[in-house]
Amino acid sequence: MKIFLFKVFVFILLASCRPKPIDLKLDPYEPDVVIASQIIPDHVMMVGLTRSFTVLSNGGYDSEKDSEIFNDLLVDSALVTIESESGIDTLFMLSPGLFSSINELENPGGAYLLKVFDYNLNKIATAISVMRQNVPLDTVIFSLNIEENGSGIDMFLSFKDIPNTANFYVLSVYSKKSNKGGLDLNTFFENGLNNIEYQELIEDKNKDGDTFIRSVNLSSVSSNDSLMILLSNISEGYYQFLKSRERSGNPILEFTNEPVNYRSNVNNGLGYFNTHYPSIRYFDVKELLD
Repeated sequence: MKIFLFKVFVFILLASCRPKPIDLKLDPYEPDVVIASQIIPDHVMMVGLTRSFTVLSNGGYDSEKDSEIFNDLLVDSALVTIESESGIDTLFMLSPGLFSSINELENPGGAYLLKVFDYNLNKIATAISVMRQNVPLDTVIFSLNIEENGSGIDMFLSFKDIPNTANFYVLSVYSKKSNKGGLDLNTFFENGLNNIEYQELIEDKNKDGDTFIRSVNLSSVSSNDSLMILLSNISEGYYQFLKSRERSGNPILEFTNEPVNYRSNVNNGLGYFNTHYPSIRYFDVKELLD
């Protein structure tokens, strides 16, 4: 009986120690414009615009069922311009969140000023980016790798680093598959059919002027796929931005996480405006079977 009474006493004591709920009063969340960009060589510049969201909201894109929520983050009413030595280019909206220039933008060393006026937020965001020199892909070779558990595609490539300057690169491989990772900035294949298969960030530290060689197994690529290989000479700022996303656990996720901790070159906004001009190689994997 004493043991029973002791247990009851302990239970009442612990219950009385539970803290009372505290009502939190938070200021209304003010979203920002989130900017991303991609130059399509010999074509146009694509600018992606979304709105940020608080971690207390449902914002994001995690599966197909969240597409409606994600679509609410897309900017569909904005004035977007890019100013350079060639003049002012007013971008037009291809679809909500996706804007395209009219003219080609390809002036290495030239500065580009992006201005975005979001009519719904009544905010103006600006960013400046300098286009870096294009670095060509010297060699790109694909081979079919047949193993007991199935077959895959091996990729071998090389490129030469620009000497006497610090350089930063992003190497990407896209396949012609449905992209379910959010807003698709690319039109290498049909928009919405640019799925990233591989991405690597490369720094030329202690390798100034060297030839970089990469051998990569693309295990998820099939013999029916088409591939686009991109090598971009990027700014150090954009390199650090991508490194931050890589450390967060998903380096290829577009627009779906609140990027408040990422480096940004956007004034009065988030994200990163870049003007890197990639070298591109196209490959039809079916050619390996011929």
